[in-house]
Amino acid sequence: MARTTKPLTDKEINHTKPREKEYKLFDGGGLYLIVTPKGHKRWRLKYQFNGKEKRIALGVYPALTLSEARLQREALKKQIQEGLDPAEKRKAEKETNKQIEVKKENTFKNISQLWLKSYESEVSENYHHKLGVALRKHLYTTYTISKEKKLSIKDKPIDEITRKDIIAILEDIKNQGFQETSKRIALILNKIFKFAVTHEYTPHNIIADIDLLIVLGKREKKHYPTFTKEKDIRGLLLSIDEYRGDYFTQMALKVFPYLFVRSYNIRFMEWKEIDFDAKEWVIPADKMKMKKEFILPLPQQVITLLEELKGNSTDSDYVFPSFRSDGKPLSENTFVSAFRRMGYTKEEFVPHGFRAMFATIAYEKMNEEKGHDYTGEVIEALLAHKETNTVKEAYNRSNYKEAMKGLIEWYADYLDEVKK
Repeated sequence: MARTTKPLTDKEINHTKPREKEYKLFDGGGLYLIVTPKGHKRWRLKYQFNGKEKRIALGVYPALTLSEARLQREALKKQIQEGLDPAEKRKAEKETNKQIEVKKENTFKNISQLWLKSYESEVSENYHHKLGVALRKHLYTTYTISKEKKLSIKDKPIDEITRKDIIAILEDIKNQGFQETSKRIALILNKIFKFAVTHEYTPHNIIADIDLLIVLGKREKKHYPTFTKEKDIRGLLLSIDEYRGDYFTQMALKVFPYLFVRSYNIRFMEWKEIDFDAKEWVIPADKMKMKKEFILPLPQQVITLLEELKGNSTDSDYVFPSFRSDGKPLSENTFVSAFRRMGYTKEEFVPHGFRAMFATIAYEKMNEEKGHDYTGEVIEALLAHKETNTVKEAYNRSNYKEAMKGLIEWYADYLDEVKK
């Protein structure tokens, strides 16, 4: 005859005292209460599934009352009758909940910040900062798609972002009149999604499935406003000589035409980077867009300007320190404002225009009488443009050293002649 288990009562449970060893109180139907040496009471259910004896935790008494424990027992028995193992079902639910929590953490913002951090060593500090600004300005914002619909991917799990979401954002940026910006944002998105696929935050790079030519239209090549006619160049050089702003701004503007590097490099030039004996400027990799050290030969005109600066320098590490902030270099806006004070609009000339000026003049005067006989590769090397062939690039950088020096000296003399 089967033994009958007397059901428990709340009074009996409440009067139960802890013992030296853990023991059990049975309620029947596989339900029992474990009493620990510390007096804790935990509900368990013993059941059979596919011929195996199994156990599952239900909760802690009195948070889970006797009547609630019995209700759970009956519900779980019904699951067993339907062919569901309560322990396996709970395990699957925990895994599902875990994935949901992980997905909540894998938002576009979180993953894009991980990508940005990983990309820090690949690009210059200035370019890395610009990427962060682009993310905040264009991808962490909310777009109004229609009167009824707003779109933000910032807090959306990255694997739930759709192609339609991306297309809507890119089209909105383009329709505001910023086609080039929309293309740059598309490139950033592509890098982020490649990173996400690599690290298994999402199964697929949806950007690769978008035909950007259809979405954004044919790219219009951007040309920075510059001067290529000698009378205009002469006017610009004379305006720089006559500029009466801050001393370090004056000197930076005088150096700019001869070196035609990016304005960031001029602003962040440090004395330790200048080799007066070799007449070279060694720009470290972390200041270059392509993250590679760049050695730029310096014409005598620049050496003379730098020697004057050295004699009037402060204790700043920077060659062109800010007159407003201790320990900081001149700001980008300082140069822009200087050109505006000289009377040049942004449609006429910007600091980046010196690079375009050099490239145009250097190519136009190639193999001309009173010109130069250096090749296009030397021009590109001076501009620090990346060579698509890495072996050829390494060869060119080492073998064009004298040619680069010759061309930059020719160009400096050319500018002086134009100014006269």
